Amino acid sequence: MTDPILITSILMLGLLLKFIGFTVRDELWLRILVMAGLGCDALFYALRPEPVIQSVFANVLLFSVNLSLVLLIVTERTTWRMSEPDRELFAHFPTLTPGQFRRLKRIMRRETVEAGTPLALEGAPVEDLMLVFSDRIEIDKQGAVFPIAGPAFVGEIALLTGNPSSAGVTLPEGGTVVRLPIEALKARMARAPSLSNAMVALFGRELARKVADSVPMERAANARALSGAETLRVRG
Repeated sequence: MTDPILITSILMLGLLLKFIGFTVRDELWLRILVMAGLGCDALFYALRPEPVIQSVFANVLLFSVNLSLVLLIVTERTTWRMSEPDRELFAHFPTLTPGQFRRLKRIMRRETVEAGTPLALEGAPVEDLMLVFSDRIEIDKQGAVFPIAGPAFVGEIALLTGNPSSAGVTLPEGGTVVRLPIEALKARMARAPSLSNAMVALFGRELARKVADSVPMERAANARALSGAETLRVRG
């Protein structure tokens, strides 16, 4: 016969774990603690002199539901099971969570474009948000041409405003382009405010970078090199 003090202690431990779980703000720890508390409840009902099978089953079922949610949260927050190429691409979406990136990855398509290929025409509709991998991207606005350094996003202003392209964009040396259809992306952003906020924050960072780089490419490159060296000194 199981010691009644032991099984009562298990019940009280489960109650304590669930109480602590409901006081924490982080959802992952809440789920873990509640799951542990449910496990204690299941043990309590299973170890009684007369086991209560219905209560054991109910607590095991709730334990399983919370375990599934814990795995979902871990997948949402980490790059677990993400391939190396996807991790490298994810690095260009720093405001998104891994889970948000995985969902966007489903509508991404990658293509290689030849030198001189126009990605956008001034005044023409923009169908895709583009992440462009090229050392040199040329912007043509009202006849004035200036370069920006890649990788860089193209089409974010059109996505936010719904207006046609404000400038032409060309890759004089060719490169790789990752495309996200704007209509599909807008639909996902409308359904998920957190994704919308993350994308707007991403575009804010991108626009700030483009403004900072709107100087001759040599100066921009030197500024980036100095910034990188300063970061390494701080980390060291």
